[in-house]
Amino acid sequence: MIYVNRLPLVQDILFQLTDDYINRGIGYSIFYKGDVVCGVSSYSIYDDGIEIEVATDLDHIRKGWTTVVSAAIILDCLEKGKYLNWDAVNNTSAKLAEKLGYVFDKTYDTYFVNNR
Repeated sequence: MIYVNRLPLVQDILFQLTDDYINRGIGYSIFYKGDVVCGVSSYSIYDDGIEIEVATDLDHIRKGWTTVVSAAIILDCLEKGKYLNWDAVNNTSAKLAEKLGYVFDKTYDTYFVNNR
């Protein structure tokens, strides 16, 4: 789960290839006073499922909105027969996944390479 301090939050949850997203992507957002304050979207798409990205503005955490958008995308995937992969980046994300019915499998190492 990513918490974003000030928007544009939308950039974090939007898919880069518009046509592909329109045809195969899934996403939900919560607007508050005209701004996106929480959202979930397919980060990567494959034939039978998606991997998601969830982001919430720091000023709007602990309001239950992340749970709402996450539940919405899970239900949408279940209805469409798609597998939704939840790759928790931190403990907060892992706890939300468990709250929504996911079962912890295992940890693994990741590496970041900065080519700049």
